[in-house]
Amino acid sequence: MIAAWPVVVRDRIVHAFKPGGSPAAEAPFRTLRRHEWVSQGVRVTLFADRGLAGQLTFFSSLNVVAARLARRGNAPAAARVARAAADLEAGPEFAVLRSLMSQLPDREAEQVVYGLLPENGSAALTEALRAIASRTEQVRANDILLSSPAEVVFAGRIAEVSDRFVLLVEMKGTTTMAPLWMAGAARRDRVGDFLALVADKLDGTSAVVEAVPAIDIDDPPGADGFSPFGRGDARTRSITADDARLLAGEPQSLQILVPVTIDG
Repeated sequence: MIAAWPVVVRDRIVHAFKPGGSPAAEAPFRTLRRHEWVSQGVRVTLFADRGLAGQLTFFSSLNVVAARLARRGNAPAAARVARAAADLEAGPEFAVLRSLMSQLPDREAEQVVYGLLPENGSAALTEALRAIASRTEQVRANDILLSSPAEVVFAGRIAEVSDRFVLLVEMKGTTTMAPLWMAGAARRDRVGDFLALVADKLDGTSAVVEAVPAIDIDDPPGADGFSPFGRGDARTRSITADDARLLAGEPQSLQILVPVTIDG
């Protein structure tokens, strides 16, 4: 399963609440805080070569949903989803991520929240994000408001990249396209990258479409009877994380052994 990146910065929440305003504005976030439409977030102390570098606060991505519900006038639902976000942030999955991020240099920790893992990042960091994404999707699946038609998420893996667009493929095989510049802004513009497109309904004729990083919660296990020639199987039109790692390596020379008969 592929899911949207499970942690966000404050700007994403403000943008969901006031799509046409500045994401750095203070007033909209204070409004969300006052009405308890946003959680407290998780604070991490950052360090640099010369010592303390400041603090970073990040949030469960459920807060983005809560902000959208508040914008649409559904205050009780917004408060309930914000409480669900707070519960996630207080859980063991966020505790593990917080501990791992506190060990990163300040710049790398910030990049993680924006969806970019360090090149030499540990497997534990990836697994911590996967665990949070999995818990987030469980909460979404159990709440009808979190699967509302007013918010449509298309999450998949980039299968092709052209000079203008990227082709995005869901695990079940459905495809769509997104502008290359939009994928680049989400730091997901290479074949094999995970990307999510979120359509946020504004009214009956318009919506905001946002490209956000995505993460694979787990690679689907191989099924008996799989054939690379089975065009009806979605797995023939996408690659797994293992495939991407293999394709990124150095190509091996093709060796053909030909039997030779030597007459004595």
